[in-house]
Amino acid sequence: MTSYLPERGDVGKAPIDERKVPSRLIRLKETDGTWVCNMLARDIVDSHIHLFPRAELQSLAWCKEGHPLYGQHSIEEYLEATKGLSRVSDQKVQGFIFIETDRKSHLDNEAGWDEPLRELDWIKRIADGTPQIGEGHEPQDAHLCLGVVLWAPLPSGVDVVKRYVDKVKERASSTWQLVRGFRYLIQNKPRGVMLTDSFIDALRWMGRNGFTFDLGVDARSGGHWQLNEAVEMITRAHEGLSEDDKVKLVISKNPSDNVVPKRRDQHGSLAVEPFNDWKVAMAKLASFPKTYVKISGGLSEIDPLPPQAEQGALDSDARAELLQKTGSWVGNWLKETLTIFGPRRVMFGSDWPVCNIGGGGNNVGWINWWSVTNDFMKDNMNTEKQADFWSGNAMRAYGVDSPPVAR
Repeated sequence: MTSYLPERGDVGKAPIDERKVPSRLIRLKETDGTWVCNMLARDIVDSHIHLFPRAELQSLAWCKEGHPLYGQHSIEEYLEATKGLSRVSDQKVQGFIFIETDRKSHLDNEAGWDEPLRELDWIKRIADGTPQIGEGHEPQDAHLCLGVVLWAPLPSGVDVVKRYVDKVKERASSTWQLVRGFRYLIQNKPRGVMLTDSFIDALRWMGRNGFTFDLGVDARSGGHWQLNEAVEMITRAHEGLSEDDKVKLVISKNPSDNVVPKRRDQHGSLAVEPFNDWKVAMAKLASFPKTYVKISGGLSEIDPLPPQAEQGALDSDARAELLQKTGSWVGNWLKETLTIFGPRRVMFGSDWPVCNIGGGGNNVGWINWWSVTNDFMKDNMNTEKQADFWSGNAMRAYGVDSPPVAR
């Protein structure tokens, strides 16, 4: 049965027939039982952004002075990055999933949790609408935070993870319901970390308690062994469990290696290398029904866009030509991902502000990635499937309700 995709502002009477009106698009009015549509089917839930205030830059494990992202990246900067959308589309960004930013941490003792818990305090201020002076967000921005994925010490095992999550719950207080999952970055770790019994047991506990696990690997920089280990990891984490108890796996970005022409041959020409190993590993991961993947991080895989793009010096024809070339480079990657996972398990993620590196900078990085993915999805998906890609799949993966109406 084809769903009815309401327009923003449409109203109707409850009860709602889920087969006709996707519930993620509506918000019930408690007074008279009617519903109101507060987002277009193609409105956007950005499944992957990072936020950090200037005052806490020293707590980031990777961001030293001189780094391209050294500086405040808060709601103010994110809204600046996305404002160009209104000039080219009727879509709106309804909200985002916040992903932890790799703060300094260690597994030796609970002192290693200090900075990740400080990050929780930061995102709580955003979600609660209680900014501190100079943090770059306002009370009216609170509705944008739809879900939170925090760091967790998974290699330490179930007992430690339980103790950590209890501390998160206590500290999050009213924001606890936004904590949808946890992440422990694998991309810069040695082989075998995600295959220890402690790590696997922690994943199994997360599944039984309804948390997602965001998998952060990087086959391009770290090697395909990371994907192969991920297949073994999720196989063991799901073994013997009911479908309800199996942890949802969300691949943080499509961890491609030879999918796009990053490297140049001896003549200086872009060289496309085979990516069969990547396809095989991704197909194995996709064989687990509770695995999702983000269409994210593509601009960091190709040659950087020129400085003129950031400076606004490209005319419309030059920009269109540049983005068309970019789209052709990542087209195979997008096509294979969609083929492997299907339209119900792929989701849009900007990876902001990382998308600014190679994407032309904050003025155009987000909108450039949106343009590339939008062109591809329009050519390869019908309207309903596009609605899943832009918002529905992220909301399903993270268990997020319809975004509240902005106040």
